[in-house]
Amino acid sequence: MRVTLADGRFAEIDTEGQSLNVFEPDGSKLFMVAPPEHAGFYQFARHAVHGECPIVSFEPGHAINGWTDWYYRVDVSGQFVERLNPWR
Repeated sequence: MRVTLADGRFAEIDTEGQSLNVFEPDGSKLFMVAPPEHAGFYQFARHAVHGECPIVSFEPGHAINGWTDWYYRVDVSGQFVERLNPWR
């Protein structure tokens, strides 16, 4: 699944959920980031403030504050993802 980020770039999660790839509008690959330890990228969902964001799903034994699914923000300039708030 490929989504358009707020800055016009594109992001997609690989089929295994083990990488998030970010592309320039012309389709050239900008960077790839792996999910946090004990987690995988699940899907994209619309965040009220940050627009399309990847959802990171943690293994049940590694939930954070009781939550396994979290919104993450893609920081294109720093080439990383940052945890925001629980999903659902």
